[in-house]
Amino acid sequence: MNKLLVGYGERTITPPLGVDLCGYGFYLDRKAEGVLDDLKVRALYLKNGGRALLLTSCDLIGLTVEFCDEVRAAAAAAQQIPAAHILLSATHTHSGPATQPLPGLGEVDAASTKKIRKSVLEAAADASSDLQESDFSVAFEAIEAIGYNRRRNDFSGIDPVLKAGIFRTGREKIYLLNYACHPVVFGPQKNISADWPGTLVRAVEKSGQRAVFFQGFCGDIDPVTQLNRWGRGTIEDLNFYGELLRQRLEKAEKFAVLQADTGLAAVEKRLTLPLQVYDRRRIEREAASFLEKNARFPGAQRFAEEWRKLALKNRDSFARSPLLKNVPVQAMTIGQLKILGLPGEIFSGIGLNLQKSHRPLMPVGYANGDIGYIPTRKAYRDATDYACYCAPMFYQLFPFTPEIEGIFLRESRKLLR
Repeated sequence: MNKLLVGYGERTITPPLGVDLCGYGFYLDRKAEGVLDDLKVRALYLKNGGRALLLTSCDLIGLTVEFCDEVRAAAAAAQQIPAAHILLSATHTHSGPATQPLPGLGEVDAASTKKIRKSVLEAAADASSDLQESDFSVAFEAIEAIGYNRRRNDFSGIDPVLKAGIFRTGREKIYLLNYACHPVVFGPQKNISADWPGTLVRAVEKSGQRAVFFQGFCGDIDPVTQLNRWGRGTIEDLNFYGELLRQRLEKAEKFAVLQADTGLAAVEKRLTLPLQVYDRRRIEREAASFLEKNARFPGAQRFAEEWRKLALKNRDSFARSPLLKNVPVQAMTIGQLKILGLPGEIFSGIGLNLQKSHRPLMPVGYANGDIGYIPTRKAYRDATDYACYCAPMFYQLFPFTPEIEGIFLRESRKLLR
């Protein structure tokens, strides 16, 4: 039987002060004034026999599908593996630079984007050039929630499980970690930070080990700090979350299941998703409604007017083809562990649904791109729902149809099988 080989690489991708930070509202002029902790890209290279996987995670809010396709193609050429065997994800910190063109949420810094591309390829090269024999274990543990359901203001519909793949070499342990909660502890402050995923990884690193974190399906899950005092989280809150998760990882590892079969596999498919394209009268109504609901944001009027003009300008072309194309869905296996990568802010319930029939499963959001929120069908019944009807205004102008939950569930199950 072939041996599993594993390698790790990382690079720092902290942007310079003065760049626009992304998230929290429209035209807030959030320019970085300090660095609380560095942002990193971390890479894990796995090889078993003739197959290899490259798993990369960036402390960023998100990346476009086009950018991910270009970087994955470059990494595939350099590593001589299929692009479908490469996962490029973001942890979704809102205390990092703007990295995709989202109107009103910060201008993308070209120099930072160029550095990210270079750093991903360098981290991947380091990981692939330092391979060690490893065994592999899987540990899933339900833990005390650090997140709540922000649509319902309660703890229903969250994924309480900390998921870990553990690579044990003769030199160190490397953890592949997955948990679902928005990294928005700090709110709209102006310091750079990887938020709670960063404190989790650093807590592991203090023990001399390595960790790569993949964000779960957290589209409707916020930290509990936001439930108490929105936007007023502290460094102490971050450290508490990181240490809590590290301690629960330590406990879970005692019950980890060693994988006798460490075979590797990956498959990917591109989807086309249907959009709800408004008529011109509806566009006018939606612009007015947006302004009424978001009047508390200083830039709401500017955003509403710019969206109205752009939607009217592009409405006819969208009406002729009301579709978003080239949407990647990716499934991988490491032994019995299944990894599902979807490109956006997936509602937690979708992951919970898939985990009923596919276990053990790591649902990874913001994977190979970010196309926006992927809500459940039920969420579309609420005409005021932010994820369903507001957020699409700065992603692809118009909302998805409620059928997208069913599309992602069906296609994800096919790939996982």
